[in-house]
Amino acid sequence: MTMKDSFSSPTSCWTGPLFIVGMPRSGTKLLRGLLGQHQRIRIPSIETDFLPFLLRRVRAQGQPERPESFASLFQELRRAPYFMLRPGGAAAFDWREWREHCDGRYDAAGLFEGFVRYETGSGVHTNYIWGDKSPAYTRHVATLLEHFPQARVVHILRDVRDYCVSVNKAWHKDMRRAAHGWARDVERAHRVCHSQPQRCIEIKYEDLLQSPEAVMRRLTTFLGVEPADASMLSLARPVEARGDAAGRTEIMRDNFSKFAERLTTRQIRAIEALAFDTMQLVGYRPIHAAGQQHLGAFEQRMLRLKDGASLLAHGARKQGLASTLRFHLGHARLVG
Repeated sequence: MTMKDSFSSPTSCWTGPLFIVGMPRSGTKLLRGLLGQHQRIRIPSIETDFLPFLLRRVRAQGQPERPESFASLFQELRRAPYFMLRPGGAAAFDWREWREHCDGRYDAAGLFEGFVRYETGSGVHTNYIWGDKSPAYTRHVATLLEHFPQARVVHILRDVRDYCVSVNKAWHKDMRRAAHGWARDVERAHRVCHSQPQRCIEIKYEDLLQSPEAVMRRLTTFLGVEPADASMLSLARPVEARGDAAGRTEIMRDNFSKFAERLTTRQIRAIEALAFDTMQLVGYRPIHAAGQQHLGAFEQRMLRLKDGASLLAHGARKQGLASTLRFHLGHARLVG
């Protein structure tokens, strides 16, 4: 039996799902690109983001068991950003094929698995490990573990100071709000992962850059697949279109601690103060802040409006205002 044949035979080992989560601009694309080169791992090249929508939709309207109800579900889902980002050269999406890949399971978990298996060509009842990489699911790790009893989660963390520099450079986001969101979402994901070490693993972006061999060995051991080899230590193709790693296929081993040269002492102190407790919880050391501070509810709302305006302005210059509005409203509706 050939290696290819063994993957298409009935499952005899863990086949997923594998969820890669982490804050945006924290190395999730790099990690997906490296793990996706393993011969057994299949992850879509586009973030799904719509699992919360599937959960709400099935809860409210029941399982789409009949073809008509499944087609109706697809009509709602096709407005998702996923389909706006799907490559134009890809084969037309056929909801009937998606339905076949659900293998008679029409709860939210079955719908989602069928979708990913269809889109990645994993098939049904194969030994391919199916998975997903969506930063938005950092806020939903407990939900992932609840609805997918076999799920394994990889949570990648990045120093909040570099994270703030990166999101500000990529989308002009306010660094105070970024630090506040990092502290909230990273703490939530970390506590869930820490409570279920058999199903979750956490790695640091900085460790992946400096010691990729050790980190990839740790991950392949956790996933129960063949050890990482040289093919998993660089990218087959660039995965990043923004930031210092844009267009690169090699791992940039020095792409960390950039905040020290790009931020003022005052900016570093403000970021650290808003993320102080979570930084210490997950092993990052504040260097200027002396304790935790908080953003008030009014300031959070104002900064959210500011970030929203920046995202619209940034997107409108490239895709036009109408397309940008549809994209972000669709994302907010689906992610919840």
